[in-house]
Amino acid sequence: MSNSFPGQARVRLTKVSSFLVVTQRRTATYSGTLDQLEGIARGVRNHNLMLGWWGVPFGVIWTPIALTRNAKAMQQLRGLSPSKDRKR
Repeated sequence: MSNSFPGQARVRLTKVSSFLVVTQRRTATYSGTLDQLEGIARGVRNHNLMLGWWGVPFGVIWTPIALTRNAKAMQQLRGLSPSKDRKR
């Protein structure tokens, strides 16, 4: 979660996909502006909520872990981002 270019940031997000007894967990690093990364994180969260839970037992275990870690990563990223509302 560091700046690569002015106005750009990076964040690692985990995506979980499950199909009955098969569960796949993938972590990727995404780069972009805060708005772009918010959209990517929203898509990853929706994917995890829709497709992460269906594997037994690992989908049920990995999905809440991924949701929590992704939320924390985005919260940290928002904390690093300069806000328009902050006074200097």
